[in-house]
Amino acid sequence: MTNNAAKFLYPLAIIASLAVAYCMMNGLMVIAAALAFIPLFLVLVCLAFTNKLWGFLLLFTLNYFIPVLGNYVYDAPLGLLMDGAIAFNILVIICSYLTSKPNFHVLTGDLIVVVLIWGIYCAFELFNPHMLSMNAWLSSMRNMAIYFVMVIILVQLSVKDMHQVKQVLAVWSVLVIISGLKAMYQKYVGFTAGDRHFLYDMDGQVTHIIYYGIRYFSIFSDAANFGGSMGMALTVFLIVGFHEKKAVLKFYWWFVAAMACYGMFISGTRSALPAPVAGIMLYLVLVRDFRKMVPIAIMLAFVVGMLAFTTIGESNSTIRRARTVFHHEEDASYIVRKENQAKLREIMATMPYGNSLGMSAGRARNYGDYSALTEIPTDSWYVQLWVETGVVGVVLYFLVMGYIFIKSGIVIFFRLKDPEVKGIAAGLLSGVVGLFVMSSNNEVFTQFPNGVIVYTLIGLVFMAPEFDRQALERKNGIVHHS
Repeated sequence: MTNNAAKFLYPLAIIASLAVAYCMMNGLMVIAAALAFIPLFLVLVCLAFTNKLWGFLLLFTLNYFIPVLGNYVYDAPLGLLMDGAIAFNILVIICSYLTSKPNFHVLTGDLIVVVLIWGIYCAFELFNPHMLSMNAWLSSMRNMAIYFVMVIILVQLSVKDMHQVKQVLAVWSVLVIISGLKAMYQKYVGFTAGDRHFLYDMDGQVTHIIYYGIRYFSIFSDAANFGGSMGMALTVFLIVGFHEKKAVLKFYWWFVAAMACYGMFISGTRSALPAPVAGIMLYLVLVRDFRKMVPIAIMLAFVVGMLAFTTIGESNSTIRRARTVFHHEEDASYIVRKENQAKLREIMATMPYGNSLGMSAGRARNYGDYSALTEIPTDSWYVQLWVETGVVGVVLYFLVMGYIFIKSGIVIFFRLKDPEVKGIAAGLLSGVVGLFVMSSNNEVFTQFPNGVIVYTLIGLVFMAPEFDRQALERKNGIVHHS
């Protein structure tokens, strides 16, 4: 950092410190916390102009805290924060190319093209005759398509090697630990003012304080979102730990996985269990490493077998609830979901392009739609997609995601040679696929913060051949100048 920057930041830090002290003495804790982060935020902004990765990590971190900010800053357009962070990253990249050669060659064109096709379809939903609100369309368009395209481009232009991939994972790991600690605070200490706002002012207690106990949601928008995100993190960090060479880091990654596992279970989200199960099963296929496959398969078979075929731990409400995943006929909520989907099938028969983006379930009522469609909860990402984009949109989306998953799987299975790159790429893809499978029962795939995390992991997986080439060149003693 330059001396001029330091001269600017030091007095600002003093002023911010005095403002923080004043706010704390007057009980304005949220404002105090925000002010306390201003100097750090400015330092990170300055660093971003010297290293593009810092700018992306700033965006990645901000995205993670969007849900909890919503519990303290009511009705604020928090999506604009993400828009601003993306615009800032674009500015950083443009500025970096004023002094260095652009590295557009690292962009994976096929991935960007298929995602753009999906984005164009979503854009045309603006002309859907059922569209009643530009705000509804824009709100849904952000997470469904705009962030999908932009995050992939930004992460691929910001991350240049496997060392920086691990830096992204390191930041994510800290966020996972913070999430786990916050959930533990809720469980063993109590709820904060923001938590109580969600539970009692926004009626969150209906689904989170129920007959068998409390479903903890940490800093997320709800327990399902928290459980799903932790299931994805569990998958990724468990697998990354298997491929880490340094013992200290190996156990650190596994500690993060354990924290994510704990968070997933205390979220009370039974549908989160398929995320790590599906993810780890995919990983076992991709890596073809029998030394790892055998112990993991045994552990996985034990857990699934215990839940599916025994009554072990039935006295524990968390285990009892998780067990219902394997016994749908005994699950009242599953039966209700199937009944709701049957009702939707009748209504959607005449709406091949859906009800337009943002116009599904109760959220559509906020934009003036009071049709029978809005009285039926969607209950899953797939059903939400079906209601908002129609059967045409669902088919297109599954073609896009199918291409992403199949192409990534083929590359990992056949092309990657370096064991670490292959293992980490398999872990990232497995985490995304696991969450995608879970999304058949919950609307978590594109919610904050999962959407940006998913798009980041997809962007990195498609860069794996480049990282593999770099690793092989290092092994062969070839110096590569990017």
